[in-house]
Amino acid sequence: MRAVRSPVFFLIAAAVGAIFFLIIQAIDNDYLFFAGYTVLQFIVLATAWNILGGYCGYVNFGSAAFFAVGAYSTVTLHKLGANIDRYFPDAVVPLMQWILPLNIPILIVIAGIVAGLIGLGTGYLTLRLRGAFFAIATLALAVVLQTLIINWDFVGGSRGAYIIRPQVAEFVSASFSLPYIQWLFLLMILLSVIALTVARMIERSRLGYGFATIRDDELAAEACGVPTLRLKLIATTISGALMGMAGAPFPYYIGYLEPGSAFGLAYAVNSIAMPMIGGTTLWAGPLIGALLLGIIQQIATVTISSAVNLLIVGFLLIGFVIMAPTGVVGLVREFRRAAAPSGVDARAVSVLSIASYCFLVGLGGVVFGLAAAMSARNAALAGLGVFALILSLVYLACAYGLTKLESWSTLLTVAALGISIPLSFVFIWLDPWWLNVTAQAVCVVVDAAAIWYLQRGDVKRLYRPLTERRVTS
Repeated sequence: MRAVRSPVFFLIAAAVGAIFFLIIQAIDNDYLFFAGYTVLQFIVLATAWNILGGYCGYVNFGSAAFFAVGAYSTVTLHKLGANIDRYFPDAVVPLMQWILPLNIPILIVIAGIVAGLIGLGTGYLTLRLRGAFFAIATLALAVVLQTLIINWDFVGGSRGAYIIRPQVAEFVSASFSLPYIQWLFLLMILLSVIALTVARMIERSRLGYGFATIRDDELAAEACGVPTLRLKLIATTISGALMGMAGAPFPYYIGYLEPGSAFGLAYAVNSIAMPMIGGTTLWAGPLIGALLLGIIQQIATVTISSAVNLLIVGFLLIGFVIMAPTGVVGLVREFRRAAAPSGVDARAVSVLSIASYCFLVGLGGVVFGLAAAMSARNAALAGLGVFALILSLVYLACAYGLTKLESWSTLLTVAALGISIPLSFVFIWLDPWWLNVTAQAVCVVVDAAAIWYLQRGDVKRLYRPLTERRVTS
C-alpha cells in the first residue's frame, strides 16, 4: 500500500477536525467545547512527549514545565499589551500600540519559540545524562521553573493572574464572529493536526530512523557515527515547542492562571500515561491514548469527581505496564501477526472489533459503575453499580485475552456478553431516557452478534491452545 504523503495527511486530519467541530456545533452544547478542548490539548501534549520519550526513549517528567512556559508567555504578553503606557518608554509607545495586543495565533507561535529554546538549552545541559538521571533532571526543571514563577510578581506570582477573555472572536472586520470557546477549540484542533503531522513526518524520515537507533541502542548508534547528541537536541526542541504551543491558549481557556494549575500533576502524568497506554512507537499511539483517557476523565469529572481522574489513569497505566507494555498499538500488531500473518482478513478484523468493543465498554463501565456505586440512593442501586464495575473489569480481561489469543478468552467473552444482555434491559427499566434506551439497545444487538460470531468454527480454531495450532499449521 502506498503511504499517504504528509501534506495529504494534514489535509485529511484537518478535514476530520472540521467535521468534528461542525458536529459539536450542531449539538449546541458549550460544555462539549470545553471538554473537547481539554482532550485535544492532551493529544498535543502526548504527541509532543512521545517525540522525545517514545521515539528516542528518553523519559521526560518535565512536561508540565514546558506547558507552563507557554501559558505564562501568554500572560506576560497579555499584561504588556494591556499596560503599554506603564511598561514602555514614551518614545516606543506608538509602535507598541500598533503591535500589541497580540492575537492568540501569534501568541501560540511565540510560546512555541520560547518553549523550544528552553527545551534546546535544557537538552544541552541534561541530555548527556541517561536513564533515571535524565528523568530526575527534567523533574528538577519543572521544580525550578515553578519556583521562579511563584516569585515573579509580574505574572502574578503565587497569587496568580486573571485573563478576561472576550465573549466572541471577530474576523474579517467583524463581519463574522464565533463564541470565544469555539475559537479556542478550533485553534486546538489545528494544533492537534500540526502535532500529529509533525510526529508522523518524523517517524517516516531519516530523523525518525535516527531517533529509533538512539532508543534501541545509543552506544551502538554512536559507534556507527550517528550524531546522537544533535538528534536528541532536535527532539527536545520540537517536543518542548509543541508543549509550549499547547499551553499558550490555556490562560484564555481557564480565565485565571496560577502556578498550581499551570504546573499541575495531571499534565505530567497524562503526558506520560497516554503514549504508554496508546503505544509509543507509532504516531497513532498517543492519539489513541489521549482520546481514551481524555474522554474517560471528562466523563468521570461529570459523573463522579475530578479527584478520581488520576486514580483511573494510575490504575490503567499500571495495568498496561504489566499486561501490555507496548500499549494498544503493540497489542494490535501482535494480534495481527498471530491471527493473520499472511495479511489482514475478515476474521482478524471481526475479532479485533469485538475485542475493541469489550475494551471500550469495560473502560466506560468502570467509570459509570463507580459513579452508580458512589451516588446510589439505596443499597440495591449501589450493589448494581458494584456488579457493573466487576463486569466491566471482566470485559477488560476479555479484550486482553482476545488480542493475546488466549484459549479461555472466547468462553469468558461469551459469558460476559450473555450477562450484559439482561443487564441492559435493567438499565433501560431504571432510566427510560431515549438516549439511554438507544445506547442499551445498540449494546444488546452488538452483544448478540458477537456471541454468535465467537461460536463460529474458524474463530474457535484460532483460539485453540498454542500447541494444537502449531500442529495444525
